[in-house]
Amino acid sequence: MHSAYSQKISSLLTATWFMLIWLILVFMASRYCMFSDFADPQVLGGYEADLGRMWWMGLRYDARVSAIMLLLPLGVGLFFYLFSGLGRFTRRFILLLFILAAFTAALFAIANYYYYQTYHNFIDIFAFGFFAEDQAAVLGNIWDDYPVVRIGLLLLGLSLAPLFPAVWLLGKTNHAERGLRFYRKPKSRPMLALFYLIISGALFFLIARGSVSTFPLGRNDANISSLTIINKLTPNGLITFKWAWEDYADDIVFETPDASIGHELLKKTGLNLLEKTPDNAWLAANPPHVLLVLMESFGSNMLALDVPPQNDLLGSLRQHLAADFLFRRFLPEGNGTAPSLAALFFLSPAQNISHSSAQNSSLGYTPFDTYKKAGYSTVFIYPGNMMWRNMANFLPLQGVDKFYDQNDLLRLYPEAQREITAWGVPDEYAYRLAAKLLEEAGQPLFIGLLTTSNHPPYRVPSHYTPGPVALTPEVEAHSEDGGIEQTEIMHTFQYAANAFGDFLSGLKASAAGSKTLVAATGDHQMRRLKSFEPMEQALNLGVPLYLYVPEEIKSQTPLRFDETRPGSHKDILPTLYALSLSNAEYLALGGRNLLAEKDDPSRAFGYNERIWIDSNGAYFAGSPQLLHRWAMPLRPYEGHFGTEGLLLGKNSVPTNEPELTEKIRAYPKLLRWQINARVSGQRF
Repeated sequence: MHSAYSQKISSLLTATWFMLIWLILVFMASRYCMFSDFADPQVLGGYEADLGRMWWMGLRYDARVSAIMLLLPLGVGLFFYLFSGLGRFTRRFILLLFILAAFTAALFAIANYYYYQTYHNFIDIFAFGFFAEDQAAVLGNIWDDYPVVRIGLLLLGLSLAPLFPAVWLLGKTNHAERGLRFYRKPKSRPMLALFYLIISGALFFLIARGSVSTFPLGRNDANISSLTIINKLTPNGLITFKWAWEDYADDIVFETPDASIGHELLKKTGLNLLEKTPDNAWLAANPPHVLLVLMESFGSNMLALDVPPQNDLLGSLRQHLAADFLFRRFLPEGNGTAPSLAALFFLSPAQNISHSSAQNSSLGYTPFDTYKKAGYSTVFIYPGNMMWRNMANFLPLQGVDKFYDQNDLLRLYPEAQREITAWGVPDEYAYRLAAKLLEEAGQPLFIGLLTTSNHPPYRVPSHYTPGPVALTPEVEAHSEDGGIEQTEIMHTFQYAANAFGDFLSGLKASAAGSKTLVAATGDHQMRRLKSFEPMEQALNLGVPLYLYVPEEIKSQTPLRFDETRPGSHKDILPTLYALSLSNAEYLALGGRNLLAEKDDPSRAFGYNERIWIDSNGAYFAGSPQLLHRWAMPLRPYEGHFGTEGLLLGKNSVPTNEPELTEKIRAYPKLLRWQINARVSGQRF
C-alpha cells in the first residue's frame, strides 16, 4: 500500500469510527429520553432483565444503522483517495456525507420521540399518511402542537457538532494547514494501515449485519419482552422507518393469492368468510334506514376522563349512551382514520387501498354493495374535502350512489363558511345533512358518515358555548406536553360528542326516528394523552360502540344486550345487517351480531393491529401466547364511562392454548389474503 494512501486511509478509518460512535450516542440519547419520559417506573419492577436486553438490543440496532450509513463515505474515501489529485475534494465530500449521516440520525431520533409521544408507537406505516393528507394542514398542526423552533435548533446542533472533530481526524485541509499546525501526523506505516483496514472492514461488516448468526438483525428481534413499551423503545427511529416503508410498499400493491393458503388460514382461525342474516319477513317488508358514523378520535382513553359535572366531555350525548346500547370492551381495527375507514367501509386491512394499485377496482362485499343489493340507496358524508385519499373516485366504485363533502355542505349551509378549518366544516353540518336525507328518503337509505371536528387545531365553532371542563388530577396525569391547551382539546371533544347527541335527540323526535338504526364508533384513540402500559393498553387503544335500535325493530328481531361482550369494528356491520336485512349474504371476516341471543364463542373477540381482546383479557400482537387478564369486572354503564373493566393486570400469564395463539397470528394474514382475493376479482 502506498505510504500517502495508507496515511489517508488511516485518517479516514479513525474519523469513520468516531462518527459511528457519535451516531450511536444520538440514537441512544433518544432512547434514554423516551425511556425517561414515557416508561412508568411503577410498571418496570420485575422487568430488570428485559430492560437490560432493551439497552443491549437497542445498541445493536443503533450500531447497525449507523454502520450502514457510514459505508458510503467510507467507500468514497477508499476509492477516491487512490487519485492523488482528488484529495481535497474527497475530504470535503466525505465531510458532507458525515454531516448528512449526523443529520439523518438526529432527524429520526427526534422524530421517533415525538411520534411515540403522539401515537404511542415507534414510527410505523401510519407516518406515510402524510403524503395522502393535506400537507399544508398537517404542517400547520405540527407548527401549533410541537416546539418546531427548538427542534430545529437541536437538529442543527446535532448535525454540526461532530463536524470539527471529523475535520481534525481526517487530516490536513487548507484550514488545518493554516490553523492546526500543532497536529503532527505520525510517519506512515503501510502494513499497519493495511491491517487497520482489514480489521475495520471486517468489524464494519459484522456491525452492519447486527448479528454473527445466519440471519442479520431484523424486525422480530425487537420483541424481547411481554411489556409492550420495552419492545417499542428497543429499535431506533431510522430502522423503524425502514420497516414502515416496507409495510407501505406491501400496502399499495396487491397480488393474486393462493387459494390453498386461504383454506389453511380459515382452518387455523376456525372462521368462515361469508355469513347470512336470518330470514325475517318483517324486516324484508320494512327495511329501516341505517346510519353508520365513524367519529374522529372518539377514544375510550378520553372518555375515561369524563367526570360529570365538573368535567363534562359528552354534553347532550350522555343521555343517549345511557338510554341505548353501549359496548365499552371494544376496539378499532386500525389506529388512525385511514386504516379504520378502510377496515370498516371497505373491509380492507390495507389503509392506502383507495390510492393504491387497486384504486380503480370494485372490491365487492363492501357495506355499500351489500345494502345496494337489498334495495337501499347508499350515501357517504364527509365534512372535509372528498379528494382526501382519492375518495371521490374510489367511493363510487364501491357502491356509493352519492357522496357529499365540505363543498356540498357549504352550498347547503353558507353559515358554515366562517367556521371552516383546514380539515373541513364542523360536524353539526354533516349531521344536519344526514337528518335531511333521512327525512326526505323515498327508499331505504344507508349512510356512512366520517366526522372531522375532533382534530387539531382543536377549535370549536364560535356559536358553541362549551360546558364545564376541568383539569382534574387524572387529566393532568394523562396530558402530554404540547402547544395546544388541554382545555381546548376537551372543549373540542365535548363539541363533537354534543353535536352527535343533538342529532340523536332530533332524530328520535322525528318521523324517521322510529325507522332508523344508528351505530357510532371512534376511528382511533384520542391523541395527546399518555398511556400507562400495560394496564391501560386496551383502554388507550379502545373506542366505544354506540347503537340506537328503535323499539319496533327490537320487537321484531330477537336480541339480547350483554355489555361485557368484547368486540371491534369487524362486528359493527354484521350487527347492523342482522337488524336491518333478511336472508342477506355478507362478508363477515370473523364479525358477528353483538346483539344475538346467544354469542358465538369462535367470533367473540376484538381485533386491533396491536392487540386482541376476549372475555379473559388481552393479548399483545408481539406476544400472543401471553394473556393480560382484565383487572376487574366491567360494571354497568350509569352515565360515567370509567376505566373499570377496561384495565389490565400488570403481569401476563401463558395462555396454554396453542390453538388460540395460532388463531391470533393467522387472523391478520387472513384479512390480507381476502383483500388480495377481492382485488384480483376472486369471489368467495
